[in-house]
Amino acid sequence: MSVTELLRLSELFHELTSEQIEQVTVLGQEKAYSRGDIVILEGDPSDDIYVVCSGLVEVEVSQEVVPDVAGRLQVNPIVRLGRGQVFGEMALLDRGARSATVRCAVDGTTLYIIPRQALLDLCNTNHHIGFAVMRNIAADLSFKLRHRNLQVGLSGGVT
Repeated sequence: MSVTELLRLSELFHELTSEQIEQVTVLGQEKAYSRGDIVILEGDPSDDIYVVCSGLVEVEVSQEVVPDVAGRLQVNPIVRLGRGQVFGEMALLDRGARSATVRCAVDGTTLYIIPRQALLDLCNTNHHIGFAVMRNIAADLSFKLRHRNLQVGLSGGVT
């Protein structure tokens, strides 16, 4: 599957025309990773947005550290992301520190990396692209926040 087709399937670029998807496609580049490679580290500065082309990544948050059966501390992934899914999108909004660590779960994972500033420049130049991307990020973050709150609520916390 080409990067253009992949981006067309991605929720982040939902409702963009083929021409607009092509404008996004030229901004980034593909990079291959191996199992265990850390793509982004929680707390680091945020500069890029990632789309999973192939393979699988795991999102880990330090708050999810729990003891295993032997009593050793381990981080449980809070979510796995596969082809067409996006991470790092909060970088587009605020350039804050990374909120999670993302690690490759399988060999041959390929990610499409879009530099934050290049995508922001495109969004500022083409307001339809900017509106659609920002709306899609808002919808995605809203879903993730609701899902996270439901998990906390089920475990006896505040929802």
